[in-house]
Amino acid sequence: MSTPPPPNVFMPFPPAGSNPHAPQAEAAMWAWLETCGLLPTEAARLRVERTRPALMYAQWCPTADPDVLALLTQYLAWAFIVDDEFDIRIPDPDRCIATVTALDTVFDPHFRAAGNGPLVDAFADLWRRLSLGRSEGWRKAFRSEVRAWLWTYYREAVGHLTGHLPDMDAYRAHRRDGVALYMFMDISEIASDVDLPESVRQLAAFRDLRDAAEEHMGLYNDICSLDSDERVGYRYNAALLLQDNQDFTREQAVGAVNNMLTACLQRFHTAMEQLPVQLETAGIKGQTYADTLRTAEDYARYVRANFDYHQQTPRYTSVPEVALEGMLGLSTPDE
Repeated sequence: MSTPPPPNVFMPFPPAGSNPHAPQAEAAMWAWLETCGLLPTEAARLRVERTRPALMYAQWCPTADPDVLALLTQYLAWAFIVDDEFDIRIPDPDRCIATVTALDTVFDPHFRAAGNGPLVDAFADLWRRLSLGRSEGWRKAFRSEVRAWLWTYYREAVGHLTGHLPDMDAYRAHRRDGVALYMFMDISEIASDVDLPESVRQLAAFRDLRDAAEEHMGLYNDICSLDSDERVGYRYNAALLLQDNQDFTREQAVGAVNNMLTACLQRFHTAMEQLPVQLETAGIKGQTYADTLRTAEDYARYVRANFDYHQQTPRYTSVPEVALEGMLGLSTPDE
């Protein structure tokens, strides 16, 4: 086992169960990954197996329809593959720019979805299906969050090479983009048949709610990824930064991050209390009011599902040599 998370992590939200369509979603995911050429080696397949994308989304969206669950699971698998392209290989800003730029072309209305490489063509297929029937406001938000996520890899590559790593306040803001869960919150609205307007997305309480949930999920991931991140020299981890910058012991660093997790949940609770008042003050009523409160409850479920998922997934529960098997030999960007 990898170093387990502290036993006293506060988690007030109850589990919501798992989607019974998870086996079908997983089968569809594997078929799609093969069709897209995203499993070029046995090591790549093994890495996805140990990540268990279908498990995460089955817990995030336990009532999603089979086709929707399959689509969301495919997007999650693709995002994990992108993440491994950057986090495990040695830092290379030029490769980051090339990859981010290529992926961003998918949002160009004149993009041709063929012959752009597996990662890009797979993303084009996902974007086409995810954006179908969504509002322009939703599309704008999703595009912005994907771009913010992808550019964190470039900043991290430069930070690693220069040794200019962020302080904790800067890191926590960076982590909210880097953990990439804003975009998953957005695509999960498809499972709830919700498309929230800009008037909701710009409310302070709604933004605070998203930020608190996002940061909690990212910091908890830091604790569960600690040994593997250290093994590959990946320092963009809250606990490792505390060890590096403030001379914390491992136990002190994990304890400090655990305190941050509790503070995130307190912020989440405050935002939940403020949200109905802000909706009423803004004149948001009827179905939009109900959809917003339902989405807020969904966010609480995502936080709990993220908590459970990390304790059930070999990517996080295995020792680094097992969790990273087949990936530790990646010593140059072109290998």
